[in-house]
Amino acid sequence: MRKLLCLLGIVLAVGAFAQNFVDITIGGKFIMRLRAGYGNLTVQERARVVEERLVEALGERLREDQITLKEVRKDAQYEIYVRGRLLITVTQADADAAKMRVKQLAEHWLKQLRRTLPELSAQPPQ
Repeated sequence: MRKLLCLLGIVLAVGAFAQNFVDITIGGKFIMRLRAGYGNLTVQERARVVEERLVEALGERLREDQITLKEVRKDAQYEIYVRGRLLITVTQADADAAKMRVKQLAEHWLKQLRRTLPELSAQPPQ
């Protein structure tokens, strides 16, 4: 798994401004910005979890329709799944940090994931 991680070029870039956010990129393409932790996870720990899940998800050809959004609590919490596996839970804390509504942020992340992940999974690791 360590090799796959390196081959895909997944990089977590920690923000220079008091390290209050983490950008997740794959192969130089921006995927999402995390600004809040979740449960007992810091934003950096949460980003590592998302990174690991992305590595697993990109193992084979991925289609847009395999990236889905589920409302967990009405207008308060959403989950994004890749191939039926949880990638990330979008919370009120995420939305507050991004100055967006929870649903708006969830849809934004979903759109970004659908735009970038299928393309990345189609390219063989270099």
